[in-house]
Amino acid sequence: MNHSSFVKTLCYSGAIPFYILAIISFIYKNFFIFDLFSIYSLVILSFLFGSSWLMIVFFEKENVSKKLIFFIVITPVLLIFVEIFIQIQIKLFIYSLCFFGIYLIDNKYLKNLDYLKIRKNLTLQVILSHMLILISIYTDSF
Repeated sequence: MNHSSFVKTLCYSGAIPFYILAIISFIYKNFFIFDLFSIYSLVILSFLFGSSWLMIVFFEKENVSKKLIFFIVITPVLLIFVEIFIQIQIKLFIYSLCFFGIYLIDNKYLKNLDYLKIRKNLTLQVILSHMLILISIYTDSF
């Protein structure tokens, strides 16, 4: 297995829990499933924001505003408050927007086209899994 296929395997395997939990949520209408999905989303988002911060700050990308760097650093902290205090439906919508937003940031500043293609596919799949969870929630009116 070469380096790029290993990276691709790792990236796509990170999406597996999203789909497993989304499917389980249709079978077992349980708050634990929704909370687990939400916490996993928070962990992945924190990882993605941290990775973007690393790329922008340590590799000194030019033309990056201090506001963007501050946004990238503070967003995971704010998402912890979202996780604690916001209702699940709104939380999942916010997380979906964050997945899309961090993809747009990476798309602007990263140059690895293979990785960006993987990220685009994964971002769409993860947002779809968030929609599936929302459908599961609303079909049972939690």
